[in-house]
Amino acid sequence: MPRSLFGRLLFLLCVGLLVSQSIALTLLLRDRGASLYHVLVADSSERIAATVELLDDFDAGDRERLANALDLPPLRLRLDLPWTDLPADQSSQAVALRRLLHQQLGAARPVYVSLYRPQDGGLRPQPPSFFIQVGLNDGGIASFLHELPPLLAARPVSLLLSLGAAMSVVLMVSLLAVRGLTQPLAQLAKAARELGDNLDRPPLTERGALEVREATRAFNEMQARLRRQREDRDHLLAAVAHDLKTPIARMRLRAELLDDAGTREHLGVDLAELEATVADTLDLLRAGRGEAFSPLDVSALVEAICEDTIEAGETVSFDGTPSAPLTVRPRALRRCLQNLIDNALRYAKTVEVRLDDSPQQLMIRVLDRGPGLPADVLEAVFEPFRRVEHSRSRATGGSGLGLSIARAIARAHGGDVTLRNREGGGLEARLILPRTASN
Repeated sequence: MPRSLFGRLLFLLCVGLLVSQSIALTLLLRDRGASLYHVLVADSSERIAATVELLDDFDAGDRERLANALDLPPLRLRLDLPWTDLPADQSSQAVALRRLLHQQLGAARPVYVSLYRPQDGGLRPQPPSFFIQVGLNDGGIASFLHELPPLLAARPVSLLLSLGAAMSVVLMVSLLAVRGLTQPLAQLAKAARELGDNLDRPPLTERGALEVREATRAFNEMQARLRRQREDRDHLLAAVAHDLKTPIARMRLRAELLDDAGTREHLGVDLAELEATVADTLDLLRAGRGEAFSPLDVSALVEAICEDTIEAGETVSFDGTPSAPLTVRPRALRRCLQNLIDNALRYAKTVEVRLDDSPQQLMIRVLDRGPGLPADVLEAVFEPFRRVEHSRSRATGGSGLGLSIARAIARAHGGDVTLRNREGGGLEARLILPRTASN
């Protein structure tokens, strides 16, 4: 059984059509054969009865000459054959012919009827024949061999061709109908898979059967509600972040007025961390959505980020060839890459950045020789505010949002960020951006 709905519907339609056509063909051929035999049996009985009555009126000498004259295809006549000792044929055709002969010649008349089907071993079927023996009034025996027309044994080619043509037309119409039913469902499934990456995708066109249109309408309404909820959340968080700026600024001003330099410095660090946490939280939730897509040479962007990081005193190397432009959100992608590089530099002295381009995807790998991570937390570190180390300092542990922001931005581009431990120690962060039809 096929796995897809299209394949299953088409398979069931084909099986049902084949079974129904086979049954119809069997019944049609049976009724056709029965009708032809009925006509031929009636005609044969009349001709044989008339011949027997004519032979009864002649003596032996004249009867022989008459038999030679009447011995013509398809009804052959012999008067010199002995009475057969074979049992009577009980086939429906033989019984019907024997009954008609008794009706026309009398029930007391000896009659033997057998339906003979010649077997020559060839591929071409041979037409059957009736072998009939009738007793004459003076004790003689008239033997008849009625060669039935080849029409009874011939294959009904025209009938088979017409049924095949009708079946082909029905299959083509069924194929179009099934495709018309399943294609909107396939588009709905595709849209559902892509919804997590692009909540702003245009709504689906409502088409197809009534149930499919209702499902599409419900999907569009769900997408609209999710978009409104996201917008409400963004507005709320933006308002909270804006409202937090004023008290943070007042706290910073009051901290500057403190006489104790140590306390003043510690408060300044805490306030800076609070501001950075608020900004990172907003970046995580927005994931660059406020920025428009545009074609970008990603190789040049990565190289520029590495150069800026080197100027800041860090050790970073870049290996990659110029890549074809990719449609991205430039500032968001820069933030994603910067977070990955900063995360690597937090635990290693040197970082390697490698870029591999292909027609299907663009992959950027950030490699370090730091301590690596336990295998059971390689996925957990992408959770917001999740850090492996216990330090709350941004100089070591950070805010816990860097990797979360990087993955959110990558997934907003239809890609992803994954981590894996390297052989010999260290960590590899892999950013994959697909070259989709939109790119």
